[in-house]
Amino acid sequence: MKFPREVWAGSHIKNAPQMKRKIVRTKSEYVDFVKSQNNRTNVYTSVYDFAEFAETAKIESSVILDRVFLDFDAHDNNLEQALEDLKIVVAFVNENDYQYTMFFSGKGFHMFIFGEETDDIRNIQEFHRQIKSLLPKDSTLDDRVGQATRLRRVPNTVNLSSSDENGIPYYCIPLFENDLKLGLQKIKTLASTPRLGGRKVQNLKPVKWPNLPPIEYVGEEVKVTAIEGSLPLLPCIYNAIMVENPSHMARAYLVAWYRDLLSQRTMLESTEQKNKVLDLVVEEIEKIAEIDGVWLDWDKTTTRKHARFTVFNNYKTPNCKTKLIPEGYCVGKCWRYPDYLDKGSEKNE
Repeated sequence: MKFPREVWAGSHIKNAPQMKRKIVRTKSEYVDFVKSQNNRTNVYTSVYDFAEFAETAKIESSVILDRVFLDFDAHDNNLEQALEDLKIVVAFVNENDYQYTMFFSGKGFHMFIFGEETDDIRNIQEFHRQIKSLLPKDSTLDDRVGQATRLRRVPNTVNLSSSDENGIPYYCIPLFENDLKLGLQKIKTLASTPRLGGRKVQNLKPVKWPNLPPIEYVGEEVKVTAIEGSLPLLPCIYNAIMVENPSHMARAYLVAWYRDLLSQRTMLESTEQKNKVLDLVVEEIEKIAEIDGVWLDWDKTTTRKHARFTVFNNYKTPNCKTKLIPEGYCVGKCWRYPDYLDKGSEKNE
């Protein structure tokens, strides 16, 4: 774990007031933050390390891409299935001697598989797809992968969103291969208290990620993801906002994308036009916030305030070449991509 890094304390109560992410610059600050928030809120830290930080936030383009985060999430309380999925992946990484750590989160299982540092997040996403192909079609493995802004639960903190049959929450605890043989009930028993001193990396070999060709030479396009009942999303924006606590810029880019769709990429002139589009944008974001485990700090008033700034100033979706790719948002070629690489086609966005 490197410092500085981001931390966040998120309320387990839907629509409750939420604090902003903050930067801790030393291990001592990190420990103090965790101690002050544990048992009061759910405590998170960033999945990835970053090489550069501004005064109050990480610089997303400096993300150190050296691991894949796997989230076996039993939203429908199917923990047995999540455990079986985890066992399949553990067998695969052991067979290849890949370095990994794993945890019981309180409501599912987390796993880190460590690899060589890469500058192309698509390589990690391709490895995730290979892992996904090992599992049943109805597996519990979360499809979201490679978001530089992704958070994960801090080990040995209480998961206030979970509870045993007596209503007592579980801890997020580290696990070892032998624990998986003991069964789910034993793992739950272990999670009734912290499990200190147990985060040792298992196995020896870092993954050599798949080496995908440069994006301009990729033939197959990434599919545009749609949320039921909502406007379509660009793959990069979907990937950036489908997390517990999306970054400010990811939210701004989402609003700009919705503004473009709803205005048919025209300038909104009248206040009436702008307010109509703003209402629809907030409605769309509310649908995203209703998805379990996503946008935990959703607040309609705050969202409307920030979205208004983007809509009323007619900000457009950022350019792929000058913004989304350099800032690490791009997850692969989509229908929008070629227009922004052709010579002389730089868009005023």
